[in-house]
Amino acid sequence: MSTPFSGQQEIEIMEKIAGLLLGRERGTLTEAESRELQQWLNAQSAASNAFYDNMTTAASMEASLRMLQQVDEDAAWKDVCNRIGVPVDTRIVPAKRVWMRWAAAAAIAAVIVTSAILVLHKQNKTLETPMAARYNSSVLPGGDKAVLELADGSRILLDSASKGLLAVQGNTRVLKKEDGTIAYAAPAAAAPQEITYNKISTPRGGQYKLVLPDGTQVWLNAASSLRYPAVFTGTDRTVELTGEAYFDVAPDAARQFTVLAAGGLQVQVLGTGFNIQAYPDEPVHTATLESGKIRVAGNGHSAVLRPGQQTLTDAADQFKVVTADMEATLAWKAGVFYLQDATIGEIMRQISRWYDVDVIYEGNITQQFIGKIPRNTNLADVLTILESTGYVHFQLKGKQLIVQPK
Repeated sequence: MSTPFSGQQEIEIMEKIAGLLLGRERGTLTEAESRELQQWLNAQSAASNAFYDNMTTAASMEASLRMLQQVDEDAAWKDVCNRIGVPVDTRIVPAKRVWMRWAAAAAIAAVIVTSAILVLHKQNKTLETPMAARYNSSVLPGGDKAVLELADGSRILLDSASKGLLAVQGNTRVLKKEDGTIAYAAPAAAAPQEITYNKISTPRGGQYKLVLPDGTQVWLNAASSLRYPAVFTGTDRTVELTGEAYFDVAPDAARQFTVLAAGGLQVQVLGTGFNIQAYPDEPVHTATLESGKIRVAGNGHSAVLRPGQQTLTDAADQFKVVTADMEATLAWKAGVFYLQDATIGEIMRQISRWYDVDVIYEGNITQQFIGKIPRNTNLADVLTILESTGYVHFQLKGKQLIVQPK
């Protein structure tokens, strides 16, 4: 019976195989080394061997092996990315606890080891793999798209609207600023007015930033909506959220800011920065505090969060306070898909919302993934990167994305 390798042993094996592959490319292997490499290759599948041949150019292996000896790994990775023509933030691997089960993973990791990307370009060429031909490269990433619904029911397409004055709501002027942000402006000494509500909605494949009448900044993720008054009156500032948004709340000790989100989640705050994720199709909803102080209520429980904490609520009445992975939580706002032990379902829900595709599953995929992919990457490249892990296969037919185990 074979004994599982430790993480350090795996790294050592991968480094050694990388060196042998490099020696083969250079023609410097001894007879004993050639036998050792051939024995290892013989134990791999034919498909895996063909994949190694497509990846193991001398240039890419030399760069990767140099990375292993660099103290500044990030700087070395940037150099590799710049030379081979992939985005610096593109990193994707199966999660550590499962990735070595794939026959090809050892050789791929041997070539790049700590860089954690499973798609490399051949020297002086752009990414071209047979699998990419199956994807419609015209499916572009999302962008700044939203619809503003005014109190009278009229709708404004914000991505195509001209800069300047969009509408007047009582004493309040609705503006589209030079950077595309939607903002509200009212005279400082304006007379009281009837409370009217506006709603901004992002479609799948959209995101948008707006500044509420009190100066609070809101970043809306894809497939989200925010309902809010055109002017805040009285002692309360309450908005209603579906989907995901980041709030940078304007301080106002006299008026509490409250977010009512899907699933009964409620966040109360005086002035702070926080993220709420409450998509109806997500099994767990979160409220995450970046700075300041908030009170979160849900499922009959409540808690006051400190910066770096997060609440988890679900349909089973769970309510937990945990330490948040802030990079993962705020990755969407920074323009990145951040995968940390992510299931294929978690990944595909993000893909569906950002690329406006409908996902259909044919078969079960149990592996988890770790990685980073910029959100400005075309869908074809994202699918190619994910498929290169060896665990998943895609077919894109119009707006239907079929996901199958490989």
